[in-house]
Amino acid sequence: MSNPIHIAIASPLGGVGKTTLTVLAASTLHYHLGYSVAVIDCNYPLYTTAYLRGKETEGQNKQGFSDKCLKNMMRQPLWLQPYPIVCVPIAKTWKEAERLNTGIRPKCIFFDLPPLMRTEGTVELLTRMDAVIFPVTGNPMDADAVRRFIEIVGEQVLTMGKGSIKELCLLRNMVGSWEKEEVQERCRTLADETGAVLMQTSLPYSKHFRPCFADGKAGICTLRSPRGGTSGRLADSLGKELLEIISRLCSE
Repeated sequence: MSNPIHIAIASPLGGVGKTTLTVLAASTLHYHLGYSVAVIDCNYPLYTTAYLRGKETEGQNKQGFSDKCLKNMMRQPLWLQPYPIVCVPIAKTWKEAERLNTGIRPKCIFFDLPPLMRTEGTVELLTRMDAVIFPVTGNPMDADAVRRFIEIVGEQVLTMGKGSIKELCLLRNMVGSWEKEEVQERCRTLADETGAVLMQTSLPYSKHFRPCFADGKAGICTLRSPRGGTSGRLADSLGKELLEIISRLCSE
């Protein structure tokens, strides 16, 4: 069996929705499209993805989600079971990825990273990814930060003499209806300048793309994928585009 594809949704800045996007991508691939995934949460000390899973499970229990139901879920096929979320610091992340590959062997591993410029070892870890997806919001600072960071990653690869990144992608996220054209043009320019791929999917600034426990209503969740409505349609679009990226990576 081939090694899993390693993907990080990363940002030099905070507040661009990278953790929510990681959960959305993982849940859509795993539950909706049946493509087994795992998530390594190395966002120490917050471990945000694992925190979301804990809050969701707690909420499910309050709503009568019994231990018996959970045990029955764990007997389901792998792609219907909750995908694993493992918490490790940056220094131990790659060893954990290797452990997962010799254990449950997911087809894809997502990495939830801390803000890229603030944690030692993050850039080195990033160079070991097969693909890196950079969220870009309506804030012009995002594009500038991503541009500079791609330069830093390139310099790091040259310094180390090796790197595994095969594809850099830009994903428009938290984009208001009033700024769609402006953000699209900014991302096209950034793609031309850096060689990154501009993804077709564009996610709006919407409460439906927030963690589901934030207001007790439906949202992005580690235990299920979005269904129906705009959020379900966009999640499906994102999932299929991710499968296209993975297919390209597997063929290289």
